[in-house]
Amino acid sequence: MAGFLKAFKRSNVWRLLKKNARFWICLMIIIAVAVLGIVGPYMTKYGPKTPTGEIMAPPSSKHPFGTDYFGYDVFAETVYGIRVSLTVGIFAAIIATIVGVMLGMVAGLRGGIIDYIVDTVINILLAIPPILIMLLIAAFMGKRGIIELGLLIGLLSWQWTARAVRSQVASLKVSDYVATSMLSGNSFIRIMFKDIFPNIASYSLLSFVIQLGSAMLTVITLEFLGLGASEWSLGAIIQLSVLWGAIPLGVWWWWFYPGIIIVALIASLYLIVVSLEEVFNPRLRRE
Repeated sequence: MAGFLKAFKRSNVWRLLKKNARFWICLMIIIAVAVLGIVGPYMTKYGPKTPTGEIMAPPSSKHPFGTDYFGYDVFAETVYGIRVSLTVGIFAAIIATIVGVMLGMVAGLRGGIIDYIVDTVINILLAIPPILIMLLIAAFMGKRGIIELGLLIGLLSWQWTARAVRSQVASLKVSDYVATSMLSGNSFIRIMFKDIFPNIASYSLLSFVIQLGSAMLTVITLEFLGLGASEWSLGAIIQLSVLWGAIPLGVWWWWFYPGIIIVALIASLYLIVVSLEEVFNPRLRRE
């Protein structure tokens, strides 16, 4: 690990990342949100659904984000909601990235009937919006737990990653070093992980960040529609504030703080994607 870190610090990627202020600002925002979700519950004596006895109280030292129509502490709801939404999003992004990269590598390297089957499944999933499938599943099976919802989103979101990886692997397959490895009698698994994967590792990282941003957007949408994993997730807080008239009542803090966290988190993820694309793609660099 130490050797890898030394090599990375000497690499061109690290040199370009060090100069990219946008990348570091967005990364700090994401880390700050994650830390708030981790330590926030220990900073309040209230649970997400613990009555405080104060209804629609504005932000104060006692209630930093105020209280809602039901007398619940919005700060407590928000920090617990960050935990739920981030956990589902990260789990979904990991599943989608692993499935997409693995299927893309297998299809691109093997070709033939396997490639045809994977490509057919990709085309079918691309033709049907994943959110529609999730709505249908929720209509028949009800709400899912955190792990179940993350798994469902991940298994319905890998197609773009698989298609891009498949194209890259298909071009790498005809390179001299892969042909030499095949002629040397190396196994399919060894070729895939020793010869192919190191050349698409940067794209796999980029795919994970893209999948995380997409998964968070899907999670928030499902939560807003009342199909999230918890009644105090970030999207669920926004949904309740809309349903109970937070804006007409002037209870702006009920939706503002969870909303600004959602916008900051998703916007930062997509800006990090742009920054990484500039680093990994020489044609997009602004040196």
